Amino acid sequence: MARGGSSSIDVQERASARVPGLVELWRNLTRDPRVVRARADRDLRALLRHAYEHVPFYRELWRAAGFDPREWSGRRDLAAIPAVDKDMLVEAGQAVLDRRTPPERLTTMATSGTSGRAIRVHRTAVEMRVMRRSVIRPLFAEGARPWQRFVTVASTWLKERKGVFLGRFSRTRHLEALASLDEQIDVVRSFRPVGIVGQTGGIYLLARELLRRGMFVPLRHLMPTGATLMPAMRRTMREAFGIEPGDLYGSIELGTISWRCRRGHYHIDADRVIVEIVDDCGRPLPPGRTGQVVCTLLHTWSMPFIRYRLLDVAALSSGTCDCGCRFPLMEPVQGRVNDFLPTPRGDLVSPHFFFHLFDAAGTNPVREWRVVQERIDELLYEYVPEDDFDPAALACGLDLVRQRFGPGCRVRSRAVRALPVHPSGKRTCIVSRLRPDGAAPGRAWIGGEDAPVGGGRPVAGRLTRRGPGGARAPEGTGGGPPC
Repeated sequence: MARGGSSSIDVQERASARVPGLVELWRNLTRDPRVVRARADRDLRALLRHAYEHVPFYRELWRAAGFDPREWSGRRDLAAIPAVDKDMLVEAGQAVLDRRTPPERLTTMATSGTSGRAIRVHRTAVEMRVMRRSVIRPLFAEGARPWQRFVTVASTWLKERKGVFLGRFSRTRHLEALASLDEQIDVVRSFRPVGIVGQTGGIYLLARELLRRGMFVPLRHLMPTGATLMPAMRRTMREAFGIEPGDLYGSIELGTISWRCRRGHYHIDADRVIVEIVDDCGRPLPPGRTGQVVCTLLHTWSMPFIRYRLLDVAALSSGTCDCGCRFPLMEPVQGRVNDFLPTPRGDLVSPHFFFHLFDAAGTNPVREWRVVQERIDELLYEYVPEDDFDPAALACGLDLVRQRFGPGCRVRSRAVRALPVHPSGKRTCIVSRLRPDGAAPGRAWIGGEDAPVGGGRPVAGRLTRRGPGGARAPEGTGGGPPC
């Protein structure tokens, strides 16, 4: 029992349980950032107290780490809270849930599992409503309206809602991830949407096929999400749809984390999510320093996500934007930690490297590709050749791979007719058969002090130890590296 009795906690909970409505979320975009931050801090304090009282997983974790939210002094002390990850939450089972919430009141969603272990996320109807609003808000900010025609692609929760996400008056069609491209193109051309929202991989494949057939589908809104939007993907979408694609960075667990506005800046969803960029000791990094993304979701209490590691690599930004939104900025996500491939020499290669293999060749010989790392000294480059395939351009690109990974790595290539697409619509370009800590036994790279400043391309991150049995030890529990 907390000091002061549970009634004091309940007062805090009732004060913060009111979730923001769509109008409030809209107004927050232009509110004084100090007001938004103060309200987020209030919500965070109440969330921490709630999790300590009613979620066994956090109470046990925090007690072991010596953290007591009743003595917490503010956001500047976030690093005192142990970070968690997907594996920890999955292994904790029902202990991650508010023990007072009846199971029948919860809606269950699951991540695709393409980036590792899948996790089942449980939310109340009210919490789901806020998550949906987090997707709607960036579209509204860019001029979308509920009555317009939209096509949605591949997202699990959109599929369950038959594509409806802008409200009951919206007109939407949903494209199944595994539907043939002929079928998808027929829907888009006959329905004539003003916008497309959904999985980055699914939209990219559609755009690429439109270009291959010499077709053009003009749009006013384009919002891919669910995977890193690489430059080649962005270029293909822009050419196929005649509009610069936005980019909604988020996850099933957290909803929207940030989004790309029409000025090209990524605004953090600051009234819903607290975003940190941390080094390998879990310490917050200043703007411009590249590290791992850690998020705290403010309005989900039935299954809290507090200092949740996403295994994404990015940086905060100290810049400003004149689009009208006053939320703070972050740099684009550079990829997932597990997308950075280790070399026999001990450094790491960014996934961006593979998107520029043929810049110097003058032509791109492949329609699509993926890199499979079977062992630290062996890479397989699988590709679907273009109609005007140029073997010399392919050889040029593979030579760059051999130079980058060193003479100790064998690089093979293999032409295939098609590459697999996950049922969720995600398309995985980097596949590692290694354990996440394959770069060095017992350690896993999470970015940090050795990564370059200013959102550059990290090639040699720091490493953090694993705890007993190979599980990542949370910071503050004695399992991290000597800092």
